[in-house]
Amino acid sequence: MTLSDPTKHRSGTAPISLRALLEALGPSALDVLVAPVGLDVGVRGTAIFDAVDPVPDGPDSMLILVGTRADSPEIADLVRAAADHGFVALVVKLRGCDTTALVDEARGRGLAVLATPDDVPWRHLDGLLVSVLGSGGLPNGDATGPGETLFAVANALGAIIGGSVAIEDLAQHVLAYSSVAGQQIDPLRERGILDRRVPDYPHHRGQYLQVLQSPGVTRFPPVDDELPRAAVAIRAGDMPLGTIWAIEGEDGLTPEGERALLDGVKVAALHMLREQDVGERERHLRGEVLRAMLAGTRSAEDGAERLGLTPGSRAVLVGFATVEPDPSGTVIARVGHAVSQYAAAYRPEVAIATTPDAVYAVVSGADDGVRRFSDGALASSSKATGTTVQAAMTRSTGDLDDLATLRAEVDAVLGAAMADERAPAVATVADVHTRLLLDRVGDQLARDPRLRHPEVQRMTEHDRDRGTDYGVTVLAWLEAFNDIGSAAARLQVHPNTLRYRLRRIEEKFGLDFTDPESRLSAWLQLRMVEARPPAQSST
Repeated sequence: MTLSDPTKHRSGTAPISLRALLEALGPSALDVLVAPVGLDVGVRGTAIFDAVDPVPDGPDSMLILVGTRADSPEIADLVRAAADHGFVALVVKLRGCDTTALVDEARGRGLAVLATPDDVPWRHLDGLLVSVLGSGGLPNGDATGPGETLFAVANALGAIIGGSVAIEDLAQHVLAYSSVAGQQIDPLRERGILDRRVPDYPHHRGQYLQVLQSPGVTRFPPVDDELPRAAVAIRAGDMPLGTIWAIEGEDGLTPEGERALLDGVKVAALHMLREQDVGERERHLRGEVLRAMLAGTRSAEDGAERLGLTPGSRAVLVGFATVEPDPSGTVIARVGHAVSQYAAAYRPEVAIATTPDAVYAVVSGADDGVRRFSDGALASSSKATGTTVQAAMTRSTGDLDDLATLRAEVDAVLGAAMADERAPAVATVADVHTRLLLDRVGDQLARDPRLRHPEVQRMTEHDRDRGTDYGVTVLAWLEAFNDIGSAAARLQVHPNTLRYRLRRIEEKFGLDFTDPESRLSAWLQLRMVEARPPAQSST
């Protein structure tokens, strides 16, 4: 068993709180199973437990239970021994175990229990913990310099696979690359290494999207002068961080090479999180707070300080969403990354949260400043992702407890703006008011069939069953403000033909087009029906 010496890894003697440690590493590295005395206890070091050795003294330290099952018969005795020797927390891997006995005993002894994902190597977790403890609460690079570990990962993969390996972030910047003698390499990889960024070729966008959507290794055949490649996404939980690309060796990708890629992303994810700078990590933590506030699970009183907003200050909620469907959420993750990068450069105080459907930003200040931020972030994210992004902004508020309500407003404006080609790129309620109103009426009509005009309903059912276009005819006439000539031109029929159709519709379905309220009711209901091309004839 080895107990980390806190004086070796830290410049001071004050411990780091368990809360700060967890925030520094993030939920992808450690999850709290129980913390009976809270998260403000101090942590100074770590110890790796070996079952054949006795538990040493570990004042204010964390005991890492390597090789010990969370449901082993000895777990209660181990918890009691750890508490007696001064440990403040235990770290375990769940591996499908029942943790009831462990958690109950730890709760009674005042020990926190933390779980790390089963696929995280223990040595890398301990390295991260030591790094955080040694840097006063935030991960730092090794003495060999930032990113050296990623270069080591790339070289290890390159040696196994036989081709050049590149590790990239979501913006396709090359963070590290292999330099193994005799590795397969092509002009694209050489240019990416020289520029430290992969060239933006049109076919690459689809490839990156495919890799980020896949849970495993994706392979690509040779294209022009590009050698065949294998790629895999780097993730922290569900959050994509980047990709690893390997040019296949002369014999292709072996099963050993595929396993190496899948193992490599686990190590790369931990070190990419570790090497984030202080500003980026702070933005990530603020994003977590904002996400909770948008969901209504965290109060403004608890979250405002973390977002950097003083009581009474006014802020606007801005949302960004992709116009094209993004069922996997990978494109919106790249939008979130681009918006965060833009904010870091121009408005570092802005808090940003990315969800599977949209990116949200809380921007303080006057409306014109919010508009400038929204315009710039929108342009940056559209360029970075190569897709069309729609933005929406709400009214300003001085009460951050309104954020959950404002999120619903942003979502509604985004939906209405994407359905209206006349809407501006950054839309407000005023810009899409009519569409919002119609959407709300349509939702109500869909929920409550009793509100629908029965004769209009019968007419649309007749169209659906018989292939007629009575609804299209009536809608065109109503939207032309009852102008026969304009409506006939739109329908590409003679005015007399239109007059005949309208009389037949009145007779067949009992509709009274002389009544303004009936016309309004018919228009609202027909407006909610998906438009179809006019049929060639009606009978």
